[in-house]
Amino acid sequence: MDKIKAFYEFVKKNPEALEEIKLFLENLFKELSSDILLFHILELSKNKSLPQATKRLLLEYAADLCEKSLRLHEALTILNVLLKNFPKEEYLEKLEKLKVFKSLERYKSLSSKYNISFEILKDLYLSSLEQDKSLETLITQKYKIPKNEILKSLEEYYRVPSYDLKALLSQRKIRRIPKVLSIKKQFFIENLCVPFEFNKSTILFCYNPDDTEKIELVKRILQLPDVKLAVSFKEDILEGIEKYYDVYFEDAELNFEQMEEEEPQEEAELLDSAIVNLVNFIIEEAYKRRASDIHWESLTGKRGLLVRFRVDGECFEYTTLPENQKKGCISRIKVMANLDIAEKRLPQDGKIKFRTKDGKSFEIRVATLPTIENNEDVVMRILGGIEFRALEELDLLPENYNKLKNILELPYGLILCVGPTGSGKTTTLHACLKHLNKPNRKIWTAEDPVEIVQEGLRQVQVNPKIGLTFARVLRSFLRADPDIIMIGETRDHETAQTLIEASLTGHLVLSTLHTNSAPETITRLLGMGIDPFNFADSLLGVIAQRLAKRLCSKCKRPYAPEKNEIERIKREYGENPLIPLGDETLAKATLYEPVGCEFCNYTGFKGRIAIHEILVPDDEIKELIIHNAPAQEIRKVAFIKGFQTLKQDGILKVLKGETTLKQVLTVTLR
Repeated sequence: MDKIKAFYEFVKKNPEALEEIKLFLENLFKELSSDILLFHILELSKNKSLPQATKRLLLEYAADLCEKSLRLHEALTILNVLLKNFPKEEYLEKLEKLKVFKSLERYKSLSSKYNISFEILKDLYLSSLEQDKSLETLITQKYKIPKNEILKSLEEYYRVPSYDLKALLSQRKIRRIPKVLSIKKQFFIENLCVPFEFNKSTILFCYNPDDTEKIELVKRILQLPDVKLAVSFKEDILEGIEKYYDVYFEDAELNFEQMEEEEPQEEAELLDSAIVNLVNFIIEEAYKRRASDIHWESLTGKRGLLVRFRVDGECFEYTTLPENQKKGCISRIKVMANLDIAEKRLPQDGKIKFRTKDGKSFEIRVATLPTIENNEDVVMRILGGIEFRALEELDLLPENYNKLKNILELPYGLILCVGPTGSGKTTTLHACLKHLNKPNRKIWTAEDPVEIVQEGLRQVQVNPKIGLTFARVLRSFLRADPDIIMIGETRDHETAQTLIEASLTGHLVLSTLHTNSAPETITRLLGMGIDPFNFADSLLGVIAQRLAKRLCSKCKRPYAPEKNEIERIKREYGENPLIPLGDETLAKATLYEPVGCEFCNYTGFKGRIAIHEILVPDDEIKELIIHNAPAQEIRKVAFIKGFQTLKQDGILKVLKGETTLKQVLTVTLR
């Protein structure tokens, strides 16, 4: 410590004697440990009485000495302090260069065994940059060092297992993880890592396991439990990434070219693991991404098979499979759905009961269609993926929630939920049934298909092919002591007439209809020839709804709307005497716009929000129904009584920051 004290005193008394300071420092480096010396150099650099030039020289020379003596950790620490206090481009360049050189320590166990000095490693590294080759490749080529020896050196340095990933890939000892394909390939290339399943464990093969910031980022995005780290060569990791994204099933043994020529194919041939795995993998991916539909589209001109998913109401391209896999995939789907694999000229319909690797079961509706150039398309509808929600989780605004809850408490009558296909009608009806589902009630449902299974309900799957229609099931329900009846869809006069009769004889009846709005539903049923007196007497309410994209809660960005946007919102909202949209509310409004992040797959939207209009007819509206009034007249009277349209409901949800005006206008007509 006497020498340190003497050095302190000398620097303070002679801050301009730069050469002497350098000599003093050089002697100290030979005698003292790195930690002690680093501490005192950093303390001296904080001394306010020292000139800046002296501080800078002290730090610069100390960094140089540390680098020359291979004390790279200390050199990096000093350079960081230099860069903070004296920002210069050369310090930044030197810092980045030293970080790379420090990584060369991972090969230090090779130095004694193969006589490779640190200086040689530095030269090899610079050569690797010039030749666009990895350092491991140059070491292997120039010094004939076996790959396993280099891996052993990496294992000793990082203290994690090392693997010859290339060998594991070629020997087919590792498996891809399906969810990884939902992450862009570039992410893994930039972070130089790739995850695989190996020996019943999830292994993240990394080029630099010490880069904790990158490793934690990868783990967080992958959301894989119990990930273990391993080190491997850079080229092997890049090859592993390519296996994930460019070669879906490298373990394929099926000769696809031969498969194209042999038609029809035998079922046994289709059970080859390559096609089975490929189709299963894509179905699992669609399910995990919350897709409602999978579209398998045969491209013309032998350009392959385009696979698209519909998620949150919109289709997007998932992948394009090569031409030599097209017929194998379509035939495999036909086998799964018990369809005729030889029939290509006519459309076919079927169903698949599918179980994922983690044990989740669901049903898939399959439709095949002949397309041009002797091709076929397949559309799969994934059933059972609908969320089971409570009444409070339907995105209803307070006024609509109270309306719906009140009519559900009535002992008998007809409640209709209307909207296009995929607008959430089934979810809404089952939420209503959950609210009504009590041990003292008997509830029957007829559905096609049964998408939500609810304990306490007696559910019937309609099958028109054998004559088990909605109307026939409904008539049977009336003899089965029901309290509440739910009919999945009102498609014809017979079903509609029976529904009304059931609701007038002491039963609460719920059903759906494909109409655009609540007032139009009334005129549609009257147009079917329904008795207007009975209909007016039975109708409790009509719920019309749509689904709009919901803004991602993690990345949506607030902004103050401009005057023209406020004017448009006001114009689109229109008049509503009971629920007006005032200038004061709009002036204070904060809107949100989509941004995009990892959570929402960089779309800016996650999930969908329901938009509603609920018409509860009073005596005046029932009088209009009896007199077959047009929808516009019913709407006009309903407005006076506080009826809120789909668009108005959506705009209020825009002002709450749940969606955007563009999304609302996309799904609403008026």
